[in-house]
Amino acid sequence: MDFEKAYQKFLDGSASPEELEFVRSEMAKANAINEVLDNIKKEGAIKEAEEEKVKAAIKKYNLKSTIRILIIVGCSLVVLLLIIGAAIGIPILSNAKSNMKYSKAEAKEIAIEYVKEKYPQYKDNIKVREVEKELEVPGRIKNAHYIYVVEIYNGRDNVIEIEIDSKSGQIIDVDFD
Repeated sequence: MDFEKAYQKFLDGSASPEELEFVRSEMAKANAINEVLDNIKKEGAIKEAEEEKVKAAIKKYNLKSTIRILIIVGCSLVVLLLIIGAAIGIPILSNAKSNMKYSKAEAKEIAIEYVKEKYPQYKDNIKVREVEKELEVPGRIKNAHYIYVVEIYNGRDNVIEIEIDSKSGQIIDVDFD
């Protein structure tokens, strides 16, 4: 079995049980060899060095070993977090996208029509400042959807922030800044 291919599958979470066992056994062998080599280097340094040099060499060795372990653990955690993030994030984003029935442009038009209807005194001065898309996950992942936040300047001194559900086109919230 090719270690590099099995290790790549191990990293991206697609390894079979046999490949997982193979990667783990190869890593254990490498650790054992590394430990033997480290012990040989350590014993050779002790025999050749004076007492103070031995203590300094041991401290340096221990520091390097600690740093090496911390780097391995840190990298493992990063890989694990990426795998977990992908396992959770991809379905959420996929469901949110499939639940989206209204586009940004349609949300913008809904917001403009709302302001024109509710505040006719502003209808000639309406300017859309920004339309943002925010992810909403209410309870279950399959219910994930986007909410558009449309900021409209009324031409005077207020900004009206309107939240629109991308799934239903309904206005969820209206806020004056």
